[in-house]
Amino acid sequence: MSKRESYVGDGVREIYLASTQAGVATSVALSATQTGFCLTNPAGSGKTLVLLNVSIAQSVAPAASGAFTLTANVNPIAAAVTQTTPLTVRPANLGKTATGAGLAASAVTLPTTSVVVKPLGGGPNATGGVMSSVMNFDIDGGILVAPGCAVSVNTVTTAVTAVIGMIWEEVDEIG
Repeated sequence: MSKRESYVGDGVREIYLASTQAGVATSVALSATQTGFCLTNPAGSGKTLVLLNVSIAQSVAPAASGAFTLTANVNPIAAAVTQTTPLTVRPANLGKTATGAGLAASAVTLPTTSVVVKPLGGGPNATGGVMSSVMNFDIDGGILVAPGCAVSVNTVTTAVTAVIGMIWEEVDEIG
C-alpha cells in the first residue's frame, strides 16, 4: 500500500487492520471451515470493505511447498459466518477507538464453500526452499467485500503456520 493510499491526514477515511498474534495453521483446499485468517463483512453492515493489503509471515517451514490463496464466500444471502476465534480489529490510526463493520477471525465456519479469487504465492519449505518467508500483497482496492461476504487466506495442498494480517478501508455500501 502506497503512502499516498494509507495517509489519513483529515481523519475522514475509515481504515482498519487486524492480525493474528502468533502463527496459526491455514486451512487446506476449499472448505466451509477456515483457519488462518478470515475477514467478514456482516450482512446489513451498510459498508463495503475495500481490501488494501494482505501480509503473511510464515512462522514454521512447512514439510512441502504451500501455495497461499485468497478465497471468498461470495454468496451474500447465505447464512452468517460463525466467528469461532475472533481477532481484535483496530483502526489504522493506532490509539483511536473507532469501531468498524469488518470482523476478523483466525477460525470461522462459512455458510458455503469458499472459492479462490486470487493466488498469492508460496513460501519456503523444510527441504530448502529459497523463497522469502514474509509475503506482502498490495491489493490496493482491487477486491471489494460486500455485506454478507468474507475473504480468507488459505493454502492449496499443505497447511502452513503463519502470522497473517489484512488492512482494509470501509466505505458506504457500493451497490
